[in-house]
Amino acid sequence: MKIIELCDLLEIQNEVQEKVIEYEKCIDFKGMEQELEQMKHPERWEDALGSLKGLLGPDEDGMKILTCQLRCVCDSYAKYEELGISKEIFIATMKFFTRFLQDHKDRHGSYCYIWAWWTVRQISMVQYRIGELEYEMRMENDKPLIDIHIPADADMTTGKLRKSYVEALNFFKKYYPNYTGADMVCSSWLLVPTLRNVLSRDSRILKFQKSFKIKHIEEDRLDFMDWIYGSREIPLEELPENTSLQRNLKPYLLNKGKIGWACGKLISNPFIEV
Repeated sequence: MKIIELCDLLEIQNEVQEKVIEYEKCIDFKGMEQELEQMKHPERWEDALGSLKGLLGPDEDGMKILTCQLRCVCDSYAKYEELGISKEIFIATMKFFTRFLQDHKDRHGSYCYIWAWWTVRQISMVQYRIGELEYEMRMENDKPLIDIHIPADADMTTGKLRKSYVEALNFFKKYYPNYTGADMVCSSWLLVPTLRNVLSRDSRILKFQKSFKIKHIEEDRLDFMDWIYGSREIPLEELPENTSLQRNLKPYLLNKGKIGWACGKLISNPFIEV
């Protein structure tokens, strides 16, 4: 697959496509083969990105590193085909690029790519989007684990979540049997129990929480501000009120309420079993 074909497949924004195609013409991919190959191996991610950024030079909007990573994704596509993983899952997984490019445009008024440190997961094929959720394979203390990530555009209805869990179980059983039966865990502000103070009983977020056993809570983490309000630097009095969650949460925070961060394990029960 060529980069232009990939851009069309992922519906990369036209303005971004134009820059990527121009950089593809002038970047010396031959001179950075080692770095591009290392990005496909989790244990070399950090070194690869550091070296690659040094070779690329100034890259204020991230389009150079984006071009390099999309070239790697073309190789990933061939591996998907080799394994027999569907094009549907490939597109859903790799549309991470498209989604976060648009997110930056919506928040800041321009396209900028700042997620090269994360998308090595998709490139190296340790993370997949299956239905509404993303699943990342990793090892912890020599034990296989699967991290669940919640995309911003996920449909959090119970039926859609259940479908994703079941399809993920079948996916790993088929393509990565070493992860069959691995614990599925999630680390997110969405699991914080204090959200009960600002959400209604029929909230999809609260229903999502019921499928997890909470293992750890960090009360003082402010990551939730980035996801809900776009920044943790905004004074509480000036927080936007564009969504119901923003409106409900603002007075709670002004009253010194805390959200923080929580980690939980997906409960194995009839809700998710095949």
